[in-house]
Amino acid sequence: MATTSVAFGLFAATVAMLAVAVLILNRKLRRLRSMLRRQERHVWETHNVFRVLQGGAPLPVPGGWASSTDLLGEVLRAVASRQPQLVVELGSGLSTLVIAAALRTNGAGRLISIDADEGYAAITREQLQRHALADWAEIRFAALKDMIFEGITRPWYDTAVFGDLKDIDLLLIDGPPTFLRPDIRYPALPFFWNRLTTGAIVLLDDAARPAEQGMAKTWQKNFPHARYDYLRFEKGALRVTTPL
Repeated sequence: MATTSVAFGLFAATVAMLAVAVLILNRKLRRLRSMLRRQERHVWETHNVFRVLQGGAPLPVPGGWASSTDLLGEVLRAVASRQPQLVVELGSGLSTLVIAAALRTNGAGRLISIDADEGYAAITREQLQRHALADWAEIRFAALKDMIFEGITRPWYDTAVFGDLKDIDLLLIDGPPTFLRPDIRYPALPFFWNRLTTGAIVLLDDAARPAEQGMAKTWQKNFPHARYDYLRFEKGALRVTTPL
């Protein structure tokens, strides 16, 4: 019995030490992530200072509600490699400016950005004007409505606002906001699937979240011929490539 008690005591002590070690490690990781975000902010704002000094306008800060810089970089690569004629974006903001600027660099293409917040859409339009990008992008306000997808009623954009869109080469899914329903972005791929060109690229932001991971599994089941690549970004991203 004494041997058993000693062994149990050692086991309990080991578990307690491991728990403390994990707690300390998590704190250090949080500090590291915070430090990296601050460094990213400094780099971004340094770039903004030089933009203003050169006669340009400052860009909004990435991260948080806005797209992170790693996703923005992936969007730039997609625009450069795909050379899209039509880009559709769900959720406007900093990414709208980046895509419009990339299309301007290509010298061709058009961006249609859908937003469920009329005020936010107006801010993005003003930003496009400020950066001389209004000719490359159009912002459409689409209120959220109860829509039926695959027999399930859920809030999503009013599809009458963008039902005319087809032959889409690049689709960025970064909206609607998820406060109404965690998997509110699920309908995006089913709705746009037959409107995508062959070899089109679909990017889903926030793919590290459980709801988005569940959506990705269902998409893979329903659209098995596409290619699915998980990108280990700050908030996670999923790249879907339609078959050629």
